[in-house]
Amino acid sequence: MKKVLLLIITIIIFLIQPFKPAKAQTFNPLLASMLQDSLTFYVNAISNIKGMSAAVYLPGQGIWQGTAGVSYAGQPITSNMGFCIASNTKLFFAAAILKLVDNNILSLDDSLSDWLPTYPNINPNITIRQILNHTSGVDDPFFVSPWIDTIAANPTRVFTPTEVLGWAGPPDFPPGTSWGYSNMNYVLAEMVVQSATGIHISQIIRDSILTPLNLDSTFYDVKEPRVGLISHRWYNGIDYNDTSMVGLNTVVGAMFSKSDDMVKWYHALMSGQIISPASFAELTNFTNTYGPPYTYGLGLERQVWFGHTTYGHGGSTWGYKSKMFHDTCMGSVVCGLANSFPAGMDGITLILHRVLVNHVPGCPGIINGLSTVVQGQNNVTYTTTPIANATSYVWTLPNGATGISNTNSITVNYGSNAVSGQVTVRGNNQYGVGNVSSLFVTVQFPLPVTLNHFSIEHLHQQVVLHWETASETDCDYFSIERSDDGVNFQSIGQVKGYATSHIPHRYQFTDPQPYCATSYYRLQQVDFNKVAQYSSTLTSSITCEGITISPNPFSDQCILRFHTLQHNLQLNIADLQGKVLRSMTCSGTQYTLTKGDLKPGTYFLQGKTEGRTRFYHKIIVQ
Repeated sequence: MKKVLLLIITIIIFLIQPFKPAKAQTFNPLLASMLQDSLTFYVNAISNIKGMSAAVYLPGQGIWQGTAGVSYAGQPITSNMGFCIASNTKLFFAAAILKLVDNNILSLDDSLSDWLPTYPNINPNITIRQILNHTSGVDDPFFVSPWIDTIAANPTRVFTPTEVLGWAGPPDFPPGTSWGYSNMNYVLAEMVVQSATGIHISQIIRDSILTPLNLDSTFYDVKEPRVGLISHRWYNGIDYNDTSMVGLNTVVGAMFSKSDDMVKWYHALMSGQIISPASFAELTNFTNTYGPPYTYGLGLERQVWFGHTTYGHGGSTWGYKSKMFHDTCMGSVVCGLANSFPAGMDGITLILHRVLVNHVPGCPGIINGLSTVVQGQNNVTYTTTPIANATSYVWTLPNGATGISNTNSITVNYGSNAVSGQVTVRGNNQYGVGNVSSLFVTVQFPLPVTLNHFSIEHLHQQVVLHWETASETDCDYFSIERSDDGVNFQSIGQVKGYATSHIPHRYQFTDPQPYCATSYYRLQQVDFNKVAQYSSTLTSSITCEGITISPNPFSDQCILRFHTLQHNLQLNIADLQGKVLRSMTCSGTQYTLTKGDLKPGTYFLQGKTEGRTRFYHKIIVQ
């Protein structure tokens, strides 16, 4: 087994994780009334439901919470009552373990043998991933005799994980070859965490999830004291409020929560506030189960309802039921908690989800339009596909940008002070706004209007760029870029920008393209946020004109044959350091170059007309 980590290290790791605070929002009263009416009607219509607490989270609207039915005769269910969430505890387990993965304390590919001793009927090669997604093959004996009778006969007994593990029968299948839901998997998960950290998983859930999210009414039963009002629990129509749940809730760890806490928890997890993107991908890596409509991740189910993909889970225990739906497209979360088992409350929770699908503006599409603009750029159009149920649209723009529209298209003007930010859109109707779609737009500073000049000087392979601004610049530096084809440019250096005009700039470098070739150079300004400005481009090139040198190498002389007629062509012969050793002028289509005082070696022959380099060639004297 691996070495147990120090408690203090684990606690510090979790306490430093940041969480985003929730913003105050207003839930649409018409929609709230419809949800409450649906909840009340169906709770009253289904006889085996004593009472329910339900909650809905909607992006842009916040949280609605409603109740119906009773805790017991004369005591209605109230919004501050807690319920056992049963197997909805499994997602808390999975998220806490993924926090350990994010902090390199364990890996989903670790085997049980890495952390635990060998137990009868438990394959030591089972991985943590396989116990979390129920592909371990471990037997689930809890709700069959004799163990269900043992639990019922010992309501106040604290069952230890090792004791419970001894109930497991032979495996249902080899690890990783099939799928089978087993509560025993999460007993093993509890034991792995204890071994890896030295603390119980309830403390990790408290430190890394409940405390940062301010879920003060949510607790891990038996390991933590009960807080707040707890609804009476009804099992087969009998009030079991006076019967202890200690034995039941130590067999498989169970948490209590309120419906509004549960939708806050789901929203935080699904919006990336709890675990890393890599861990979230593991959480939602779903495996096939008993049928295609139902697949399972890590403590999380995926199903399609009313054409919408949902993530969630159910939970059932003696006296309580829970059900969660997160609509991955609408961004909504629906929670239903009931204080009776069996109870037809799953369908009521699904009905509340259907109310949202049928009435709230639906899933927003992507926003099409420019993602990079410059200050002062106008008439930029953004569009999105029509949103289901939307009668109007709500757009928001980056600071300094203006535009008004209540349709799925908007025309935007970016002012001189506009800054980078999000363009967003969401549908709207009488039931409020729906989920938001966003596009990040980079707003760049405009380039100077003109340059006084931009010229290139070639000294064999040494290239010198000269330029001068005709107006003040507003940039951190000039980026010099080079291309062989005039299309694909790469940076070769930079020169500091100046705040005033008419200051000469110069940049010298070695051109990697040898001798006679075509090269393109471009100046780009880079603003103080290190963003290159591509709204305007200046390019220049040197094109070598045709020339034939024969012979080359030569001993006494060679003939230069020009492919075009030359007039006052200046010829320079330079050494490898660029020092000009000889200059001459010629006209026509041919010139005889003599060795003269040139010593054997390699030289560069440069041809220039009116200051412009026409060609550059290597010559060898023997």
